[in-house]
Amino acid sequence: MMTLSELTVNQQARICFLPENFDLSAQLIEQGFALKTKISLAHKAPFNGPLAFHLHGTKMSIPRAIAKQIKIELLN
Repeated sequence: MMTLSELTVNQQARICFLPENFDLSAQLIEQGFALKTKISLAHKAPFNGPLAFHLHGTKMSIPRAIAKQIKIELLN
């Protein structure tokens, strides 16, 4: 299974698993990163900067370290 950090720009996916840390997962859900959410990568900042994603009709960015903890499945 892939993680959000492995997506390529404009590649579509669905969130399957959030991080095990309850507080972090709760914060992500508040930002729209909920289970079964359709998501795509909008932009990768250089020098290991944050990743920006399209979800729920908006753009949100999160650190790469957090994106590596969110498991996804690719959509066709």
